[in-house]
Amino acid sequence: MWEQRAMSAARRAATARGLDSGGSRMVRVGENAVVHLSAAGVMAKVVPDEGLIELVRHELAVAQWLASADVPVMQPVAEEPVIIDGCVVALWEYLPEARSADLITLARFLRRLHAAPIPDSPALPSVQPFSRLQERLTSAVTLNAADRSFLAALGNQLSEQWKQATFDLPTTVVHGDAHMDNLLVTDGADGRLAFVDLEHVAVGPPEWDLTLTALYYECGWFTADQYRSFTGEYGFDVRMSAAWPVLRGIRMLRMTTWLAQTAADYPERQAQLEHRIASLRDDSAPAGWTGF
Repeated sequence: MWEQRAMSAARRAATARGLDSGGSRMVRVGENAVVHLSAAGVMAKVVPDEGLIELVRHELAVAQWLASADVPVMQPVAEEPVIIDGCVVALWEYLPEARSADLITLARFLRRLHAAPIPDSPALPSVQPFSRLQERLTSAVTLNAADRSFLAALGNQLSEQWKQATFDLPTTVVHGDAHMDNLLVTDGADGRLAFVDLEHVAVGPPEWDLTLTALYYECGWFTADQYRSFTGEYGFDVRMSAAWPVLRGIRMLRMTTWLAQTAADYPERQAQLEHRIASLRDDSAPAGWTGF
């Protein structure tokens, strides 16, 4: 099971770096896994494919550059990742008692991120809205052939629409997976803010970073007042953009394929997966979408 493999890889990576691997606790598991190693006071991010080592190295370099650009980020403990059991493991600082940012804070610091100058080094890729989509569909063993074919065809349709999309805001640095859980906050006199999960940092339309919050609002996960506070603080409502239908469609597809690749390990997610696919087919999405 992926969770057990990730825990083992995190502990072995800490040992390889001369750190105490005791007190391991799974913080988050999905496409990647995040493990807290309390004895060493670090976080281990575990990527399940050693072929993605350059992506992990890029994330480490991006963290250092963003910090130099006055964008708050979680800092790496080691400059190089470790390959363990076919996984790539990067070690990061641990922020004690960190919590997710609220929507106003997320909007404020997205504005700061989007104001950062596009760097020469590290070279940032263009936003890749369909990255790993095919890999997700291939690994989603609970999908039947008809649903897999439908999702692949939807991806092709949205890809063509993306190529024709026009955006209202100027191109900027974007986080790529901007939501409240990816901006951590600690309280107290030494309180910190830190963007995490920097693997998708790229250059592209800032609307891409605003779409998740707007879609979560449409899912019913935020109130109207909460969403207004977000758009008011940022100064733009992506749902008013001509590109909103394609942005929304791509994000719903990504949320569905992410769930699909995890359903074999977490059977309780299968019912929600089937509902999402049905709602994409009949255009009722995201009605009835829950966290899982």
